[in-house]
Amino acid sequence: MSEPALWGRKRALLDAFDRVRLARPAVRLYELALAARSELFSRGRQEADGLPLPPARLRAQIGPLHADADFFLRSGRHNADLIREQLREQGSAVESLEALLDWGCGCGRVLRHWAGLADTRVFGCDIDPRMVTWCDENLPFAKTTVNELQPPLPYDDEAFDLVYAFSVMTHLSAELQRSWLSELRRVLRPGGHLLFSTLGEYYASRNRLTAPEREAFARGELVVLYERSAGTSLCSAYHPPEYVRDELAQGFEHVAFRAAADDGRHDIHVLRKPT
Repeated sequence: MSEPALWGRKRALLDAFDRVRLARPAVRLYELALAARSELFSRGRQEADGLPLPPARLRAQIGPLHADADFFLRSGRHNADLIREQLREQGSAVESLEALLDWGCGCGRVLRHWAGLADTRVFGCDIDPRMVTWCDENLPFAKTTVNELQPPLPYDDEAFDLVYAFSVMTHLSAELQRSWLSELRRVLRPGGHLLFSTLGEYYASRNRLTAPEREAFARGELVVLYERSAGTSLCSAYHPPEYVRDELAQGFEHVAFRAAADDGRHDIHVLRKPT
């Protein structure tokens, strides 16, 4: 079966479960099944970076593909490299930053790759206390904390030179996205950068959306599925690039865009807070 056909069946099944309020438990059972399978192959594994591997149950929760230990490590490294590349294009470097924030750090998929930064203070936050506890216990170079689904963050104004977020905006309602962009602008220093991923044309064209939803996306409108499950992997937001540039990024300079750029084929947007 082709990937679009498979996604069409999956979408129909999720819609049916959602109508009877069973979609979230069904997704969680699927994640746990993937985790149990992966745990058999990764137990006791030692990583080349000297840092422990998070339990499969946590990896699966940030995305089904990440239940696989190799993909988890490879994708985190790839996204860290993307950040480095995007900063270089803007005339900066991670090593020159005073402080950075991984907003939605999960169990440290990207965060672990900043262990070697000597002069940059590294922070992470997430809405899941289990993820934060794991990072606290296993990534001693980073200071991680729990935040709520809604702002504010527990940081001072203009605290960070860089905030990045992978697969965070993709799981929030339209209202929450606007609120969070305002909050992230607050904690960024003037001239600081915000980098985040979105589901763009690559995903919208793969039978994940109904015909009316696809038409709305083509008109440049944000499409959010299962909004009442915001903050979970069930909720999924599809961002036309022009929506991010013209609507979501208000108050920022939209300085870079890369389509289907990471291992998961998410779009990458880079914003800068005006000086």
